[in-house]
Amino acid sequence: MKKGKFNIVIGAQAGSESKGKLSGWLCDKETPDALVMAASPNAGHTVITPEGEKKVSYHLPIGSVMCNAPIYLGPTSVINLDNLAVEISTLGIDPARITIDPRAAIIHKHHIYLEHNNKLSDMGSTLQGIGECRIHKLRRNDKSLAVYHDKRVIETKLGVRIASTSPIINNMMREGGTVLCESTQGFDLDLEHGIDPIYCTTKMINPAMCMAEAGVSPAFIGDVYGVLRPYPIRVNNRTGTSGPYTGSTEITWPIVADRCGHPNPEELQEITTTTKLPRRVFEFSDVRFEHFMSICQPTSLCVQFANYIDWTAYGVRTFADLPSPVVDWVKDLQRRYGVPVDFIGTGPQHMDMVVVPGEEAQ
Repeated sequence: MKKGKFNIVIGAQAGSESKGKLSGWLCDKETPDALVMAASPNAGHTVITPEGEKKVSYHLPIGSVMCNAPIYLGPTSVINLDNLAVEISTLGIDPARITIDPRAAIIHKHHIYLEHNNKLSDMGSTLQGIGECRIHKLRRNDKSLAVYHDKRVIETKLGVRIASTSPIINNMMREGGTVLCESTQGFDLDLEHGIDPIYCTTKMINPAMCMAEAGVSPAFIGDVYGVLRPYPIRVNNRTGTSGPYTGSTEITWPIVADRCGHPNPEELQEITTTTKLPRRVFEFSDVRFEHFMSICQPTSLCVQFANYIDWTAYGVRTFADLPSPVVDWVKDLQRRYGVPVDFIGTGPQHMDMVVVPGEEAQ
């Protein structure tokens, strides 16, 4: 992580790449001076602490449970105040650490109602009211004003500070402070550059957008950590289809279990954090990953779920102990895209992470 810079963790696929695990690792090992996020409650980020406790965040960067850095939720944040209050309490975060920009939008019940009523679940929406809230903000009329909230109400309700976050973040970096931004969702859900826009989210998801949302100059760009998985997923849906995955074929969890040699194939299935529905799983898409690499230009890659390549990698914590199929997969990825894989996640626990030796990342 580059000192005095704006470093970014971003998902390279359609979400659930385990960005939270890497963010938690970086916060634990690198101790950044500030954590930044464009908050929204539509995607859960997860870490399991060294003590084995599972922590899930929706508005806050999950790395905040692994270090004591101040937290800045920028002006493009979309916040459910009741849910954020519960989250702060559940995660054990001191609200005094949190600063929310006064231009952050507040989700109201009618935003959630509109998304349910418009059947957005057909595209895989988590129906948290985020898109409708953003629409009202963009209209810039009397109704738009309703998405803002008297800052005294927020400060009283949550115990946080309301202040413009961009000047604070920029001044911190000018003084040599190191910032880590945890991007929400994954690049393939980027409205302008992702998969079929009908099935994307309502925003752009790439490093340039992370900096623009935070009000930070491109001159401050630091490391960009692209997080990926060998078998990308898509959220499931409730009533229709949540769309295809460009350049890829949908497979099943039993196929993944068979390929990796899972000892109990019937147990291998993933459930979404927010909707609690089974995730769909796909073959790796070179088409989409090349697009991610072209637009996002990561300086470092993190391959999570390496145990889906070979289950004997589960829980491995040193490069020398990784099974050869995982090593071969990682080296082939590096060869094709010219970016080092510096981290390999092998399981859900915080310490289930292989830091790849420098000579192996060439």
